[in-house]
Amino acid sequence: MGLFDKIAAKAMPEDEYDDVDYDEYEDYPEDEDYESVSPIRPVSQAPEVARIVTVWVSSFRDAADFALEFRNGLPVVLNLSEAADDERKRIVDFAYGLTFGLEGSFNSISEDVFLLTPKSVKIDSYGTEAPRAFS
Repeated sequence: MGLFDKIAAKAMPEDEYDDVDYDEYEDYPEDEDYESVSPIRPVSQAPEVARIVTVWVSSFRDAADFALEFRNGLPVVLNLSEAADDERKRIVDFAYGLTFGLEGSFNSISEDVFLLTPKSVKIDSYGTEAPRAFS
């Protein structure tokens, strides 16, 4: 062992580990009773709908009336029984575009009556499913 080795041995002593503690660990019982956990379900709180607007539209000029109500977040029942066939088609096309643009849904209640619901309103259907244009 040379002089350099002696100096290095003094400056950097060998690591002394206590290897005895590494092999010891605590045993846990394998059959511990855990309480069952219920699965996490998302909670969606739909706002209470305090008002539903019902409109009888006979002309495309009246479409702005229900469009403003729908844009303000209110469901609209659209009755087109008094509209002429060509006006009815224009109004339905406008209502489709309105509900699509505001991410709502458009439901047919009967041949002349439609339900426009905003995105914030959830519709629960029971019995026969009404035809949906989109949702």
